[in-house]
Amino acid sequence: MTNRPTRCPGRPDTAPLASLAVMLGVIMMLVAVAGSDRIPGWAADYGTALIAMAVVAYLAVAGRILHWGVGELLDPADDRM
Repeated sequence: MTNRPTRCPGRPDTAPLASLAVMLGVIMMLVAVAGSDRIPGWAADYGTALIAMAVVAYLAVAGRILHWGVGELLDPADDRM
C-alpha cells in the first residue's frame, strides 16, 4: 500500500490547463496595459461608467484566470488531499 494521496473521484485533472491559464492571464493583462491609452476615447464615446465597469470586469477575469493557473501550478490537486 502506498502513502501517496489519490485524486478525488469525479474531480477532473486540471493540471495541464494551468500553464495555459497563466499564459492567457498574462496576455490578457498585457493587452489591457497596451490598450489603456484608448480608454479615454471610449469613455467619451460610450460613457465613463460603462467603460469603467467593462475595464473592471475584464481585469477581474484576467486576474482570476492568472490566479487560478498559478495556484494550480504551485499546489496541484493531487497534493491537496
